[in-house]
Amino acid sequence: MTLMETGLAAALLGGLVGSVHCLGMCGGIAGALGMAGGGRPAMAVSYSAGRIASYAMAGAIAGAIGAGLAGAMGLGPWLRLLMGAVLVLLGLQVAINLRVLAPLEAAGARLWQRLAPLARRFVPPRHAGQALALGALWGWLPCGLVYGMLAAAAGTGGAAEGALFMAVFGLGTAPAMIGVTWASGRSGTLLTARRRRLLGWLLVLFGAWTMVTPLQKLAGGGHGGHAMPATEQHQPGHHH
Repeated sequence: MTLMETGLAAALLGGLVGSVHCLGMCGGIAGALGMAGGGRPAMAVSYSAGRIASYAMAGAIAGAIGAGLAGAMGLGPWLRLLMGAVLVLLGLQVAINLRVLAPLEAAGARLWQRLAPLARRFVPPRHAGQALALGALWGWLPCGLVYGMLAAAAGTGGAAEGALFMAVFGLGTAPAMIGVTWASGRSGTLLTARRRRLLGWLLVLFGAWTMVTPLQKLAGGGHGGHAMPATEQHQPGHHH
């Protein structure tokens, strides 16, 4: 499995195991949206599509910032190491209820204060377009899980990679959120506590595996480069 494949698998897994956290943060919103939409699938899908689009946009920003730091300051291995560490911490939160997300949620409260009045204009949404807009705004709701994944996205190596990473994460959260919106929460029982713990430990393993390559590079004195590529480019004509 390549580094990119490992990262995307971890993003999908992070979305799946974080579904219960998402239900705690946004379940009431999703349920109210479902009631307003009369249980129409289009409303549920539109809401989650808007939310995932916001995640992808934020992931592109995080990936671009990370790539800039990697190129200008040689922080590629460190960002990849951060990515793995974040995945380990998120997995531990799910597996053993380690509380690491609250400070990140507090940090995003100011942004949400600016967006909340705009979001209220679409409540309740009257059609799928308004549900899409509401989901896009709600994607910026202060959520430590999302912020943690954005920190991981900074280590993906670029804007496109960061956007893809966060889109896959959003897809992982979609089944539970769409189920709540469409069926008033009946799908929330699919992930039992035992299954979530097992998936949490699996996310820890993905994070630890992600950390292996940058640790080897840092231990060997390597510097610079982007986070995702598995091989270094050889430039002929340079001698030391």
